[in-house]
Amino acid sequence: MRPLSWRARASATLRLLLLQAAWNFERLQNLGFAWCVEGALRELYPDPARRQAALRRHLELFNTHPYMAGYVAGAVLKAEARLADGEGDAGAISALKLGLSPALAAVGDSFFWATLRPATGVMAVAWLWLAPHPWHLAAPLVFLGAYNLPGLWLRLHSLEMGWEEGEGVAVHVAGLRLPALAEGLRMSALMLAGTLAGALARVAHPATGQGVPLVDNFLFLSAGLGMLLLLRLSVRPVAILMLCVVITLVLAVSFPG
Repeated sequence: MRPLSWRARASATLRLLLLQAAWNFERLQNLGFAWCVEGALRELYPDPARRQAALRRHLELFNTHPYMAGYVAGAVLKAEARLADGEGDAGAISALKLGLSPALAAVGDSFFWATLRPATGVMAVAWLWLAPHPWHLAAPLVFLGAYNLPGLWLRLHSLEMGWEEGEGVAVHVAGLRLPALAEGLRMSALMLAGTLAGALARVAHPATGQGVPLVDNFLFLSAGLGMLLLLRLSVRPVAILMLCVVITLVLAVSFPG
């Protein structure tokens, strides 16, 4: 297999950060993906005709979760390196992209969009309410850091794993156990929501340091444990969150400041 330099792989990784800059309705992320691998294709195919044919292959329809696209790019570049050496065929590369993209999109959407983003939002709101003055002002940074750092790590790491694993990269992704991690994040978010529901009913805002000692607010962790118990009893998460809202409103009206 023809080698691909570290510089070319690093360039493709950085370009993946702009994968959706040329998103279009006709072929979705195809232009961004083609631009991401273009530099590596220049190294793999010195012959302009072969390079042009390879680049044209990656102008076909392509769509996956942007944080997971590195796995596809790494596996595809490894397949291209083999093809440049006369192994395999171009159809197998298209089939590899078609096979990996939807599966990785489902995993990424479920973990990042549907779980991590709302969970870190709840975490930031809890920080805003429970942290002492002036640390509560860092709530936006808590959200941005907690949400973006895992995704950034994955985006900078995934292409190398795709290059190493090739067609077996799906096994590596399964080993990350993202669905199990998402379930844990959902439970944690519900616990925080329960804690916040109690804290929001307090007479004094804890960040001001007036009226109620800060440590007293954390007694409402029991409310979060109650939310976790309801989840274990198979109560739907949406119903639990609605219950938190109702309880918060009732307590706020019953004990006005």
